[in-house]
Amino acid sequence: MTLPALLLLFAIALPAAAQKQAACPYAAWKSGFHGDARAQATCLLRPVQRYARLGASAPLPAFLASRVGQRTDIAPATLRAYLAAQGISEADAGGAVDAPLSRATGRLVAPVARYFVIHDTSYPNFLAEPIPAHINDASWDFNDFTVRNPALGGGPKGHVYVNRLGASLQVRDFGTPGYASKLEKDKPSLTGLFLHVELVQPRNSVPGGGKGNDGLAPDPGFTPAQYERLALLYVAASVRKGTWLIPAFHAVLDTGYANGHDDPQNFSLAQWDAVLSHLSAVIQGAGAPN
Repeated sequence: MTLPALLLLFAIALPAAAQKQAACPYAAWKSGFHGDARAQATCLLRPVQRYARLGASAPLPAFLASRVGQRTDIAPATLRAYLAAQGISEADAGGAVDAPLSRATGRLVAPVARYFVIHDTSYPNFLAEPIPAHINDASWDFNDFTVRNPALGGGPKGHVYVNRLGASLQVRDFGTPGYASKLEKDKPSLTGLFLHVELVQPRNSVPGGGKGNDGLAPDPGFTPAQYERLALLYVAASVRKGTWLIPAFHAVLDTGYANGHDDPQNFSLAQWDAVLSHLSAVIQGAGAPN
């Protein structure tokens, strides 16, 4: 057999996931991606463009750059007091703030969760119809978590959902392993290393992009209230961990897999980072002695 034929046969034999290189190569022996926490976050937060194309990685914004992988400086008691003062239940923040996070399944020595994965629901899909003007109002049905199924888009897959009003719904405690990416489905022993948060975001179809596609997201993609609640969830999960988790975008995890996802679309990392910086200071200030 000639070398070209042999190479072709080898390529055909490989699964689809192996034929396309992952955006951030996974190092199974260390239960993480290549590089230190900051380098991993830089890769895993590459901008997500239409059709799951990824933009070039860029330096992390200030708060994340100085915190990722470092010890958290917020005590569980301080966070608990802040939540109580704001009238936010610990369940809405992913679970009890002093409880352990999930651990990887299928390991003799199971590592604790390391990654905070940001998704959008890509639902509902309005197809060729324009996205309604009132999606950020309480009158929009998909902001009503008392009607679970419409908001969740075909059933819960993550840990916490955040509607466009900034309210959250826990469907799985951050202490409970659960997969919501193709990477984890392909490598089940990784389940538990990733915490998943879904941001409600509708879609419609890109004209000429194929029947039923959901490639077109609103711009801006998310509301200030969603960034605020997402920041709170990240703080809460990191306090439970004891170190600041590594944030990641769903689409980056799914790069290299057939029918991978393209979310979150139109996410402003700079805006989220600014909210994180402010929220962290507020929580710490609330816990400071008088």
